[in-house]
Amino acid sequence: MTNLFEDFFTMVRQKERFVVVCHVHPDGDAIGSLLAVGLTLRKLGKSVNMICSDGIPPVYGFLEGTNLIGREIGNFDPEVIICVDCAEKERVAVADSLWESSAFVINIDHHVTNSGFGGLNIVDPEAAATGEIVFKILTAGPFQMDKAIASAVYTAIATDTGFFRYSSTSAFTLESASLLVKDYQVEPAKIAEQVHDQKSYNSVRLLGVVLNTLKVDCNGKVAWLILDQSMLSQFPVDNEETESFVNYARSLEGVEVGILFKELKPDEIKISWRSTSAVDVSKLAAFYGGGGHARAAGCTIMGPIQQVVNEVIAYVSHGYGAAHVARNNDY
Repeated sequence: MTNLFEDFFTMVRQKERFVVVCHVHPDGDAIGSLLAVGLTLRKLGKSVNMICSDGIPPVYGFLEGTNLIGREIGNFDPEVIICVDCAEKERVAVADSLWESSAFVINIDHHVTNSGFGGLNIVDPEAAATGEIVFKILTAGPFQMDKAIASAVYTAIATDTGFFRYSSTSAFTLESASLLVKDYQVEPAKIAEQVHDQKSYNSVRLLGVVLNTLKVDCNGKVAWLILDQSMLSQFPVDNEETESFVNYARSLEGVEVGILFKELKPDEIKISWRSTSAVDVSKLAAFYGGGGHARAAGCTIMGPIQQVVNEVIAYVSHGYGAAHVARNNDY
């Protein structure tokens, strides 16, 4: 990674105009990493355009600098495009016209399925979060971190590790978080309260409706939930407010795979996968053109929601029956 970091530092020294972008339907790792990189470049006096075409989930509005993140690039002509937390080019939350520029692309990510689409690829699948890679870059380079930047990095790491509950959490993850608190006065309790502990009325009511769809199969090894447009019409919420719903399926005793089928619009179904250490759900997601991590992955399938549910559950059930593929073998 050292040589890759040096290449990044050189690019920052030599160039002046940067666009920093994250993936569609941004989560805490995406927003935190986007802010940390963008604010750092601004402190260096660079011309920076931070972009997320889907907008910022309100839950992250407490982070300093979110008001600087736009939805469109406008007439800005970047020399460098920095993509954070994007496993593939198609997941980047910007207009297609951005790729028509001659800008150099830097890809900073931790997904094992990353396609290496950048001219410079700083990709570490062993990292617990993209924010962890950003932490390494910022602490290794000629940069000055402040509380706002450190809080963004902490939020990125904390949210992608389930506030340090997931198996991806390493000693380095905890050491990084500790340093951010010690040296930059990051406030863990405040961030946890803002992101994790505050729920809107509609999100709690919606969760109750979704939990009524709970089903299990494969001798209690697989559980799933359904969230369709009729439910969202009854209790409208922001996308980020439903991201944790899949964890309720996964948390059932004995369950190895938890699945949430979410109808984004008619015939477009987003599938969120969560698993225990027994299951590599990135392989399940990859089968349907998606990706992610061994314990958390996602994909999108076109078709009526009940048809998609039936097909996916049949596929997963076949895997368990044929070879118990949950033990990290290929389907």
